[in-house]
Amino acid sequence: MRISPKNLLLLLWLVVYRPAASQEADPEIRLLLQLDSVAKSPSSARHFAGLYLETTARAIAFYGEAAPAEKEFIERLELNFAGYFFRAAALPPGERSPVWKPYFSDSSLTAFQYQLLGINAHINGDIWQALVTGFTREELRVHRRHFIRFQQGLVIQFRQFYRDNVTTTPVTRLLDAGTGGLSRAFGIMMLSRWRKRQYRLAQFYYSDPGKFNRLLQQITRKKERIDRLVFRHL
Repeated sequence: MRISPKNLLLLLWLVVYRPAASQEADPEIRLLLQLDSVAKSPSSARHFAGLYLETTARAIAFYGEAAPAEKEFIERLELNFAGYFFRAAALPPGERSPVWKPYFSDSSLTAFQYQLLGINAHINGDIWQALVTGFTREELRVHRRHFIRFQQGLVIQFRQFYRDNVTTTPVTRLLDAGTGGLSRAFGIMMLSRWRKRQYRLAQFYYSDPGKFNRLLQQITRKKERIDRLVFRHL
């Protein structure tokens, strides 16, 4: 995926803005550099890594002036969350989680298909895991509003993603033209709904195992249905 000049400037600003002496130890800078490395690799993981790089750079900038507690929560979540993608990219096929197997199951997909599969895997498969392995039940209660607030930053990224890909396939062109552009608003709404559902799933993990298992099964079926749509129609 080609990173736009604007986002390259954003990444450059983040690196330059941090004091040079602290960059080597700065976990967020290391995360950006690791994503950039995967984005430049020959692996099919590069297609999602490029999009992930832009999104993470925006997240760091978005929370740059946040209160220390909020920044600490988001940084911990970013680093834990990214690990699921990095492990999927590095592991041999037989050891990958079911969440990421569809992404790596076909080496002949388009960049757009890989990006959609990566979005689906990371949002509908990885978020709740990153939350429960990184935070206690009480921390999830306290930081829910911080997690939700980042939707404002994701809207900017989604609009850019939409503009970049709206004419990629006959289906995306038809959806945009046939809805008068409302498909973009629908995509933003679904992104928000998916993220909130993952947070609710993480809370159920601690508070109600029965609800957790039922919701997880429901989400898994929906994720698998979206994967099939990406393979067959996009």
